[in-house]
Amino acid sequence: MRPDGIKFPVFGLFCMALGGFLLHYRIHPPSRDSFNLIVFFFSLFNALILPFMFLKRKAVPWAYIINATSVVVGVVTMTWFSIANWKDPITLYNLMFQSTLPDSLILLGKLPLAHVILLAWRNFEEKNAGNLS
Repeated sequence: MRPDGIKFPVFGLFCMALGGFLLHYRIHPPSRDSFNLIVFFFSLFNALILPFMFLKRKAVPWAYIINATSVVVGVVTMTWFSIANWKDPITLYNLMFQSTLPDSLILLGKLPLAHVILLAWRNFEEKNAGNLS
């Protein structure tokens, strides 16, 4: 059994991860640089395995940690990439539309989704523990 209402946030995580995988594959194909294989496999894991981990009670803590870690690493590396490859004048427009800020904001959206799933599992366990007493 699993908590009601977690399938939709898990599907949201799947869509965000799959979109990130496809975006990374288009921008950083593994055929161009072997370093891109790291992002390829990690984002593929995030899209295909991590959502199913959120559906299994025993895997939820690991899924939560892996999700949070991938978000932090993704935001840091995208920010670094944006700074290292910056060519335009620093303006508000360029920061918002010529940097990886939009990508980072989308990636940060995975944190509240994972948190909602974690809270749903916690409430589900508390409710079921009360029924067993």
